[in-house]
Amino acid sequence: MHADPPKTRDFTALESLEGALDWWREAGVDADFLDEASGWLAQPEPENAVAAPPPPAPPPVARKTALERALERPETAAPAITAEGLPDSLEKFREYWMTEPTLGEGALDRRVPPRGVAGARLMLMLPQPFEDDTDGLLTGGAAPFVAAMLRAMGVAEHETYVASALPAAMAMPDWAQLAAGGIGIVARHHIALARPQRVLLFGRAQMALFDVPAERAREPLTLDCGGTSVALLAAPDLRNLARSALRRENFWNRWLDWTR
Repeated sequence: MHADPPKTRDFTALESLEGALDWWREAGVDADFLDEASGWLAQPEPENAVAAPPPPAPPPVARKTALERALERPETAAPAITAEGLPDSLEKFREYWMTEPTLGEGALDRRVPPRGVAGARLMLMLPQPFEDDTDGLLTGGAAPFVAAMLRAMGVAEHETYVASALPAAMAMPDWAQLAAGGIGIVARHHIALARPQRVLLFGRAQMALFDVPAERAREPLTLDCGGTSVALLAAPDLRNLARSALRRENFWNRWLDWTR
């Protein structure tokens, strides 16, 4: 006798899964393990639940460049300088110029004193000392150019008084802020003590110290310094004069008109 071979059929996927689970149960495996924990119970969803809107994106962080951080000014203003307490003589003013902390930032040994005698024929007013003015104002690279200019003007060196609006070099000075801090008051007082016949100011940006609007910076002006009227002429910065023949020509014509 021959036994009929068993009939074979294809298992469905569900049957295959149930057979596999039964096999593992008979083998004693009744739990599933994972390396990471997970919740076994699904969180019930409330009826009529409305999906919450996504949280707003955080505002972008404004990052400043190294140059912006270096040029950033402190919010606290420097103490304002008033006319009261300023020195009453040129000798005392020079000492004040070299030691008074409210006049500028940085180390005191970087300051450069003015030079000359009172009553000079011409006062040269610079915005600030040049970096190479180690032996005094206009003793560095600008000295030959200024000496040639004075010779053309017919002004001897001993007839000049050389000063600056700031005692030490400053990177990109804010003249409006300096004027608000009282540097303009000090500049007028300095001129009053020096008593020059005329003032030639190099760098029109510092005209803000004397409350002169930009549109009048090219005009011959008269300053009231301690009750005395002093003639003033604003010229381009010395560097610009040295590199531009057109600026030198324009300045020379204005100088001739001013001194006639």
